Amino acid sequence: MPEQATTTPSAETIYRFGPYSLYPARRLLTAGQPIDLRGRALDLLLALVERAGAVLGRAELESRVWPGLHVGENNLRVQMANLRRALGQDGDDGPYVGTVPGQGYRFVAHVLKEGAGKAPPSSPAFAAFALSRQLARPLGRDDTITTLAARLGRQRLLTVAGAGGMGKTTVALAVAAAVAGRYPDGVALVDLSTMGEGDLVPATVAARLAPHIQAANPVPALLAFLKPRRMLLVLDSCEPVIAAAAALADTLLAGAPGLDILATSREPLGLAREQVHRLAPLAVPIRAEGLGARQALAHSAVQLFAARMAAVSGGALTDAEAPAAAEICQRLDGIPLGLELAAGQVAAYGIAGVARRLDDRLGLLVRGRRTAPPRHQTLRAAFDWSYALLSGAQRAALNRLSVFVGGFDAAAAMAVVPPADMGGEGTSGHVVDDLVAKSLVLADRRGAEVRYRLLDTVRAYVREWLEASGLGAETRAAHAAHYLRLFQAILPAWAARPADEMLLRHGADLDNIREALDWFFGEAGDGGIGKGRALVLAVAPLWKCQSLWAECQRWTARALAAPQPFADDRQNLDLHVLQATAMTVTGAEPSRQVIRMWVAVLAAAAALGDQNARQQAQVGLYSIHFDQGNVRQALDLAAAMRIEAMNGGDRFALAAAERMVGAAFHVLGDQTAARHHTEAALGLAEGGPATGQRIRFQLDQQIAARGTLAGMLWLQGNVRQGMEQLRRCMEQAAAMDHAYTSCLVLGQSACPLAMLTGDWEAARRHNDQLLTLADRHGLMIWQPWARCLDLILRLKFAGQGVTPPMLDDLRGRMAALGDVSHPRYGVLVREAALALARAGDLTGGLAMVEAALSRAQANQEGWAQPELMRLRGEMLVRLGEGEAAEALYRQALAMADGQGTLSWQLRLGISLARRQIRQGRATDAADLLTGFFRRLDARPPTAELDIADAVLGHLRGRAAPDAVLDGPAGPAGGALAA
Repeated sequence: MPEQATTTPSAETIYRFGPYSLYPARRLLTAGQPIDLRGRALDLLLALVERAGAVLGRAELESRVWPGLHVGENNLRVQMANLRRALGQDGDDGPYVGTVPGQGYRFVAHVLKEGAGKAPPSSPAFAAFALSRQLARPLGRDDTITTLAARLGRQRLLTVAGAGGMGKTTVALAVAAAVAGRYPDGVALVDLSTMGEGDLVPATVAARLAPHIQAANPVPALLAFLKPRRMLLVLDSCEPVIAAAAALADTLLAGAPGLDILATSREPLGLAREQVHRLAPLAVPIRAEGLGARQALAHSAVQLFAARMAAVSGGALTDAEAPAAAEICQRLDGIPLGLELAAGQVAAYGIAGVARRLDDRLGLLVRGRRTAPPRHQTLRAAFDWSYALLSGAQRAALNRLSVFVGGFDAAAAMAVVPPADMGGEGTSGHVVDDLVAKSLVLADRRGAEVRYRLLDTVRAYVREWLEASGLGAETRAAHAAHYLRLFQAILPAWAARPADEMLLRHGADLDNIREALDWFFGEAGDGGIGKGRALVLAVAPLWKCQSLWAECQRWTARALAAPQPFADDRQNLDLHVLQATAMTVTGAEPSRQVIRMWVAVLAAAAALGDQNARQQAQVGLYSIHFDQGNVRQALDLAAAMRIEAMNGGDRFALAAAERMVGAAFHVLGDQTAARHHTEAALGLAEGGPATGQRIRFQLDQQIAARGTLAGMLWLQGNVRQGMEQLRRCMEQAAAMDHAYTSCLVLGQSACPLAMLTGDWEAARRHNDQLLTLADRHGLMIWQPWARCLDLILRLKFAGQGVTPPMLDDLRGRMAALGDVSHPRYGVLVREAALALARAGDLTGGLAMVEAALSRAQANQEGWAQPELMRLRGEMLVRLGEGEAAEALYRQALAMADGQGTLSWQLRLGISLARRQIRQGRATDAADLLTGFFRRLDARPPTAELDIADAVLGHLRGRAAPDAVLDGPAGPAGGALAA
């Protein structure tokens, strides 16, 4: 039998498409359970999937499926039919295998290829989505759930549409639970029922998927987060913001190929790619008279009603009760919500009594509101009836509870339901418990903690009653006052209690905080503005810990813009500090504007004697000046803060000041002073509690100081110690999971050290993480830097595949980055210049290095100058200017010696030794390098040490001269080109 040239997948390969996973090595196709597909049909599927999108002709498929045999065309058609049947596809044009007339077949679905042996993708924060909310499979919906689960995957956007109270959310949760195994990156639920403004939809979705996204426009960060993932997004109750939900869904589906969306809404989203499943009412008996219990229970509506009735009254449906139960189901049109509400009253009024009352209410509503949409007629009828059965105290409490957005606890309920409303029926807590028992208020019990919420339809209904009662403004005022009292009371706890504990207890209050702020800055009038400003300041620690800086900036701006003729000067100062910090961290505003704000804060702080505001301004100005390359100005600010913190005995402020002083000295080139201050910062910050104090000055001082120390140690030749400090720093940053801190560590420590030691895989890994965090959180200061490094790394790994457009892109990105002036600019210049030189543009590379060297000299960035001078010398050698290069080497060696940067000295020694070897001065070269080796604390496998070994090996007869004189990286040469 002749051997066939086939494409054989790796034993570690998995192909994923729709709900299916194909394991070639195990001959298995599964959608959670094995699919009955074997033999030739499975071979046919594998051939098509391996070349998804390409048209495969009959001859090619037959040679793959029947190697060495000649078969009739009918055999191929039979196996194709078997394959399509197994995939649930009818006909030639389906979601998986398409027919191209006259040419062959093509696999048309999107295919994700991955290695089976790799670790599963890291679970995002939403992966723990509590499908346990769905305690049992919904009664009467088995066929619907099965159908939807099968369609989901073949259809990337599936909307469950129907009237309010139809059970859309319940069904969607059941479908999500059924298909969760298909989505390795998890299932996320985003509840849009509380949304009042469509422009908040992207931020709401971002907060659920990746809680620290803080960009003003989070959509690009969302796309970057979702693009590599295979997951299901459940958008629940889209109707309040239907247009915005539709627009976001369309954008996400277009940019994230592994994303499926399951939506619920009272109306379709209206997208071309959308598949709509209209959720019908539960089945009801055609006639009620003469039905027995068994006959009635054959209908899903009666099943639901009887089950809920049994849960309340403890009795099963009898033959005598069956006609009345069937009538109730008919009158409520099989709407699940109405059925549950009716069943809740059976214990009090009996089935017959419930049927009579419901009949009266339905008839009155339909006749009174003929122009209302049908969905409002049926729901309002159910609510009118249920509402009429409540006591006066229960109605009053339910009305007032409608002010809450999302969940609330017992204390919040008591704050808005005054004792006077109870009319002797007990406390407000007792009445809330009654409403929970009647299914009008939902309770979520987590250990000892209980949070309540109203269904959105119930909330909308009773909110009308609240407003009609004339108590709406009073209740909203009580609601807002409660959250102001709460967050002012817990303000000291943010500095004393673990941040995770505080977020767990109060993070869910954000929706109510927004509602309260809207009240204070809106309907409350002038009397509410001062309270709104106070609430902004009280909530600031919550925003800060969750990295919601964009929202913080928005509310702070609103607070400062509101007229407040008798504003407190200290409150004004605190608000300006908060706004300037948000602008500094996000980088969303021009730096000149933010500097002016900080200067004004400094003046106000001096006038009021506010030391904390002064320190925040010093840190903010330091950050801006440091990132712009104005390191001397940054050092002056940090030094002043250090003295003041020492005099004031403020340990946290002193730790921050020592770290900043150390980082500035490091960049300026004084590594001895830098190390002294950085180690002092570590000693002050180490062992502190995991409270909000850790990020009092924008980021975690201990983690940031350790990252800076790692770079200093490496420069001083303490390579092993430096890499150990970096390892510890990275572990601490990962454990803390604070985006701003992590970006600083990755950008200023992990990425540069990986490049300097020649660990390009680590550089790529760290930069990928930096790019993800910067995009997700809108940290604009790091985005251009990380994107430049991303391109440099792609050029590095491309080898001979570098193209002129790629080099043009690099030149453009580096030119744009030149405006940033970040101290780590020199690290990128080195690699970018080498990339140009390797591609033949030696002149362009030299010009880039010379520009960077001029910038470093102007900014007094001494740490980078010896290396930039060495790199300039290497390029001058290639241009035939050896004497000028040697002069540069010696000048740079003197500078590096003065700085105590042994790693730079070794690199310069390698370059100078190469020059000396070319001139026949081998002994001088050997003595030079040997001296450097003696001074190093260890010899880990770094690029420059390998090259130095090669040079010494040549001098001792162990290496070929070409490898020594030209270096392993081609025309650019130099130790750093390895």
